[in-house]
Amino acid sequence: MEPQPRAAFEEGLAALAGDLTRLRIERGMPSYRDLGARAAGSMTQIRLAVATQSDIFNGKRLVRLDTFMALVRVLLSYDEYGRPTAVPSHTAPELDAWRRRWRELAALQSSGHSRARAARAAQSATEGAEAVREALGESATGPRAPAEPHQPADSLGPADRARTPRHPEPAADPTAGPAPGAAPEPTARPDPDQPAEQPAGPPTRPAPYALRHRLVGHLAPVRDLAFSPDGRLLASAGGDTVQLWDTTTGIGAITPFTATHPLAFTPEGRLLATDSRDPSVLHRIDPSTGRPDGPPLTGHASPITSITCAPAGGMAATLELGGTVRLCDLSVARLPVVVTHGGGTDPIDAVAFARDGRLLAAARSSRVWDLLGGGLAGAPRATAAGIPEAIALSPDGLLLALGYRDGRTSVYEAAGGRDALTLRGHAGPVCTLAFSADGRLLATGSDDATVRLWDTTTGLSVGPPLSDHAARVEDIAFSATGRLLATSSSDETVLLYERAATPRTTPLAAKALAAALGERQPVRLPPVQAGAALVRVAFSPDGRLVAATTSAGSVQVWDPVTRLPIGPPLVGGTVLPWCLAFSPDGRLLATASGDRTVHLRDPATGAVLRELRTGHRGPLKRLAFSPDGQLLVTGSADWTLALWKTSGKRLGESPEAHVNEVVGIAFAPDGRRLVSSGADGRVQWWAVGPRLRFDGLSLGHQGTVWSAAFSPDGTVLATAGADATVRLWEPNGGGQIGEPLTGHSSAVYEVAFSPDGHLLASAGEDGRVRLWDPSAGRPVGGPLEGHAEAVNAVAFSPDGSLLVTAGRDGTLNRWIIGPL
Repeated sequence: MEPQPRAAFEEGLAALAGDLTRLRIERGMPSYRDLGARAAGSMTQIRLAVATQSDIFNGKRLVRLDTFMALVRVLLSYDEYGRPTAVPSHTAPELDAWRRRWRELAALQSSGHSRARAARAAQSATEGAEAVREALGESATGPRAPAEPHQPADSLGPADRARTPRHPEPAADPTAGPAPGAAPEPTARPDPDQPAEQPAGPPTRPAPYALRHRLVGHLAPVRDLAFSPDGRLLASAGGDTVQLWDTTTGIGAITPFTATHPLAFTPEGRLLATDSRDPSVLHRIDPSTGRPDGPPLTGHASPITSITCAPAGGMAATLELGGTVRLCDLSVARLPVVVTHGGGTDPIDAVAFARDGRLLAAARSSRVWDLLGGGLAGAPRATAAGIPEAIALSPDGLLLALGYRDGRTSVYEAAGGRDALTLRGHAGPVCTLAFSADGRLLATGSDDATVRLWDTTTGLSVGPPLSDHAARVEDIAFSATGRLLATSSSDETVLLYERAATPRTTPLAAKALAAALGERQPVRLPPVQAGAALVRVAFSPDGRLVAATTSAGSVQVWDPVTRLPIGPPLVGGTVLPWCLAFSPDGRLLATASGDRTVHLRDPATGAVLRELRTGHRGPLKRLAFSPDGQLLVTGSADWTLALWKTSGKRLGESPEAHVNEVVGIAFAPDGRRLVSSGADGRVQWWAVGPRLRFDGLSLGHQGTVWSAAFSPDGTVLATAGADATVRLWEPNGGGQIGEPLTGHSSAVYEVAFSPDGHLLASAGEDGRVRLWDPSAGRPVGGPLEGHAEAVNAVAFSPDGSLLVTAGRDGTLNRWIIGPL
C-alpha cells in the first residue's frame, strides 16, 4: 500500500533535514548566526533568520525554494575546516540534486493540501445538501417531523438577550403549525450541562471581507499581529523580526530593532514587543523609526506570552509563560507588579480589560477571574471536549471563546453563562481566535489553512470561509473599527482583508451630486482659510493629507475631508514658499529653506529627518521626486538644476540649465527623463542617469513658463505660461500638440493632470481654475470661481475625486470632481 502524501512528505522532509545537518557538520559546523551573516553579505541577497534555519535543520517545515537554495549555497561556501570560500553560482551543478529534492517535496506537500481542500469541499457539499433537505422538511432517512414552536425565556431583558450568546431559535414550519386556538407546546430546554451545537451550514450572509493585500517579507511563520489604534499600521512578528505595514498601500518595512511576538499597540500608538534575545523584556517601539522609545520594562520572571493594553490610562497587562499576570505603568516605565498567578494545573491563558476597567483573566478550564475585584467572575460549566487549543476573551470582557483540536469552538458568556454556542466548520484543530472590538464577530483560524467568521449572538457563520493561506493559520487581528481584518500563517505571509461595503439606498442628495458630476460640473465644498497667501499645494500619496506652503514662511497640513489641521504649522528657519513635494511612498515631505537647504520631513509630525545642503547660489524655486522616490531634483534662481539621492548624496548639476530662474520641474512617469521650465520661456528636456544630460528644447511660450506636468501615461507634457496659455507637447520629439489652450485672461501659474489623465486643471492669475480635456484640446465646463485673488496652485487627490486650489487670498478651495 502506498504511503499517504502527508506521511510521505513528512518522511522526506525529515530525511532532507538530516542530510542538511550532515552537510553542515562536514563544513565545519558554522553557527546559525554565521550562516545568516554570510548570506546577508553574499550574492544570494536572502535573509536567513535564526528561526528559519532552525526550522529547516529540524525538519519543521518546507521553506521557499529561494530560501532553501540560499542556505545550501552558503553551506557549500565553507571548506571542511569551516573556512569561508566562494559562494557557488545558483547554476552550479552540485545544486541540482538539492533543487530536485525540494521540488519533489513541494509536489507532495501540494498534493496533501489539495486532498485537504477536497475533503473540506466535500464536507461543505454534504452539509449543504443536508441543509437543503432540512429546508424541504426531509432528513437523510425520510420526511422530517414538524417543528414545534419555540417559546423564548422571559428571564432576560431585551438588552441582556442581545448580548448573551444563545442557540438560534428554530423557525416554525408554517405548514405544520398547531390547530387554530390551540396553545403552543413549549420546546424542550437543552441540558444545561451540554452546550448547544451550531453547525456552520450554508453561509447566512455574503462574504463580509475581501482580500486587499498579500503581505510578503517574513522568512519564518508569522506568529502575531497587531493593528495601530487608527488602523493605518499593521505590525507582524515572524522569527526574530517585526515588520510594520502601511494598511493603505501594503508597503512594509522591517524594524531595525530585533523584536518578536507578542505584539500590542498602546492607545497613543506606541508598539509594545518583546526582545527577541530576552523575551522577558518588554520594549516600547516608535513606529516611525522602528527603534525603542525609552527604557525597557524589566522584572518579568519568564517569557511574556501576551500583552493587553487598557483603553486609557497608560496601563498594560502582561501574561507570562507560567500564568503570571503583571500590571505595568507605561507612563513612568514602572516595574511590573504581580496582580495574580494562575498556578498549579490551571494557569491563566488570556487577559482582557472590561469596559468598566476590570481586568479579567481566563484559564483553559473555562474559569474566569476578576483580577482587580478579586475572586471568580464566572465559571462556565466544563464540557467533555477536552483541553482547548486556543482561548480568547472579547475586548469588553463579556465573552469567552475556546477552540478545540476537533475543529469546534465554544463561546460562553464570561460571567457565568451556561448555554454556550458550539461552532462547527473547521476540518482541523482551531489554532487561534479573535473577537472584533465590539464582540459581535468571532474569527477562528485553523490548521486546515482557513479562517471562519461567526456571529456571536446567533452562532451562525458569516459568509464563506477565507481560504487564501496555504498552511496553518497562526494569528488573526481586527482593526479597532472592524474595517480591516488581518491573518497570518505558517506559510510566512500576512493577508489583509477589508470589509465589504454594505448595500444601501442612495440618498437624494447623493443622486443630485452624481447628476452634477455627470454633467461635468464640479461642486465646491466649504473652503479652508489659511490666514496667509498660499503658494504651493500637494496631496500625500494616500490622500489622507493635503499640504500647502504660505507666504508667511510656513507649511500647513490639513485633513482634506474634515478640514482640520494636522498639528501646528511646520516652521524651522525661513521656509521658502516655492518648494513642496511628497515622496511617492508618502514617507517624506520635502520643503526648502532660505539658506538653500532642502528639509526632508516626516509628514505626520513635521520633524526634519534629513537635510540636503544644496550649494545653490540662489533661492530654491522648485523641487521634484523621481517616480521611484530615490532621486530628488532641485531648481534654483541661479539658473541651474541639481540631482540628488534622497539619502543625501549629490549626483551632479546642470551648468546654467536656463538663462534665468528655473521655476518648473517634472519627472516623466518612467523616471528616465525630466523637463525644466524657466523665466527664459524655455522648456528643456533632460535624460536622467548618474547625472543630468541635456536632451532637447521646446519653444513656444512668450515669457515665463511657470509649471510643467506629465500625463500619467507619459504621452503628453503640459506647460503653463505667463502668456495666458496652456500648451501640450509630444515627449518623444518635443513638438507642440495642437493649438495652445486659451481661456485665462492673464498668466497661468500651474497645471496638473488627474490620475486617470482625462482632465487637466490650470490655475491662473485671473483668480480662476479651468478644466480641460487634453485629448480633445478643449475646455470642460466653465471656469471654477471661488478665489478673490490669483490662484497659485492646483492638485488632484490620488483617487481623482477631489481637486484643491490654493489662492493668494489665503483660501484653499476643495472641488468634488468625481467619481463618488
